[in-house]
Amino acid sequence: VLRSTKAMIDRNMRIRLPKDHLDVFRMTDANNASPSQSVVQSCKFHPNAPVLLTAGLDKTLRLFHVDGKVNPKIQSVFLKDFPIHCADFNATGRQVILSSVKKFFYVYDVEAGQAERIDGIRGRDEDKFEKFIVSPCGKFIAFMGRDGYIILISAQSKQWIANLRMNGTCTAFDFTKDGRFLYSIGGDGEIYQWDLATRQCVHRFFDEGAVNVHNLAVSPDNSYIATGSNAGIVNVYSTSTALSTSNPTPSRSLMNLTTGISNLSFHPSSQALLLSSRLKKDSLKIAHCPTLNVFANWPTPSTPLGYVQSTAWSPGGGYLAIGNDKGTVLLYRATAFGAC
Repeated sequence: VLRSTKAMIDRNMRIRLPKDHLDVFRMTDANNASPSQSVVQSCKFHPNAPVLLTAGLDKTLRLFHVDGKVNPKIQSVFLKDFPIHCADFNATGRQVILSSVKKFFYVYDVEAGQAERIDGIRGRDEDKFEKFIVSPCGKFIAFMGRDGYIILISAQSKQWIANLRMNGTCTAFDFTKDGRFLYSIGGDGEIYQWDLATRQCVHRFFDEGAVNVHNLAVSPDNSYIATGSNAGIVNVYSTSTALSTSNPTPSRSLMNLTTGISNLSFHPSSQALLLSSRLKKDSLKIAHCPTLNVFANWPTPSTPLGYVQSTAWSPGGGYLAIGNDKGTVLLYRATAFGAC
């Protein structure tokens, strides 16, 4: 289960995605062997093995071997008094980080099957450690703090490294794939580019027409930066344009959703961008990045997505997992990509 799929993924990234048709079909639900008892707050794929995690307010982390047919459960762990709001693998896939509206978080050792409680971060008196992201390079974990603080800790030791501070509040952030930069956005709609070697802000620019932006994503190839607002608008910027001025114009504004954006997720090949909202049923779209046109053929009006809470692309981009309010993680196969 844990063998590397890197060779298949590298070949898969060279496949060109058609611009006008997305060929997708449904497979057995990813968590069919053990559905969640609450909304699926997080679903994430292992970075180099066919394994998916699910976690949510039922306080249970579950791991599944994704084969598209049976998807058997590998293991699960119940964390008492810890409704899980965010969960993700570290860069090696050997650990899972779990957070909640608590002053502590957990690190689960996948191989040992043990959960370690981490009681806060030195130097930060935070009310909760609810939202975090893991750097793909394997060096950092960033927690969203209060008063505009972004707290960087070591992914290995879980010890404090540095604080990055924005003006006002921080509402969303994302690492570049190489771990050189972190982008963040606040309530005033200003986007910061942080150099993680120097811990300094090296560029700032405003998101055009920003209205309560709570999502930000950077494409794996660093070509695009996307923001999602509470008005349902997604602005997509060319990185080269965004980093050359303080008031860039979006390459396109996607207005296909009518309620607040809850999730933005680029395909591993950077050829597609998924946008979704948890506030309206079946509210999910996928855009073709080179043309920035939204695929019209999928999802269809009859696609049973429910209220989309979380989404994840598999490392090779062949699978798309969608966690909803009913505790189900729908699994779809994108046939344009060979590797899963």
